[in-house]
Amino acid sequence: MSTPTHASRRETALVISRWLVLFLYGFLVATEVVLLLAFFLLLFNASTSAPFTQWVYRAAERVLQPFRGIFPKITGESGSVLDLSVLFAMLMYGIFALAVHALIEWIERRLLAARRRADEEAAERSRYPTPPPGPHAATRRGP
Repeated sequence: MSTPTHASRRETALVISRWLVLFLYGFLVATEVVLLLAFFLLLFNASTSAPFTQWVYRAAERVLQPFRGIFPKITGESGSVLDLSVLFAMLMYGIFALAVHALIEWIERRLLAARRRADEEAAERSRYPTPPPGPHAATRRGP
């Protein structure tokens, strides 16, 4: 059994990195969706007794924690709330998602280059196979 080459270990590391970063990107996209829902539910004064609204508010509360208190909430006469902290959180998570997206593209380019290099090396090896042992390989030593 052969040991993995440096190139194959690098490719494996890139594949694992890609999956971890894709997971992070998926989390950021889901966070953006939850924040958008929370923003509109607050803005339109959705009923807090509805299970869906409760779930959205609970989920949004977790990701809004670092941004609470930055901006004041503006409450309308009908009970609607314009929470600028939610908009700011959406902006910050969006910027972070763009950075993660750029990281995904960078990893993809590195992975593609590594695979292309491995294919070129394999083609080179198949084009010039190792020569069979010559007459010098079978020389005997001894008396």
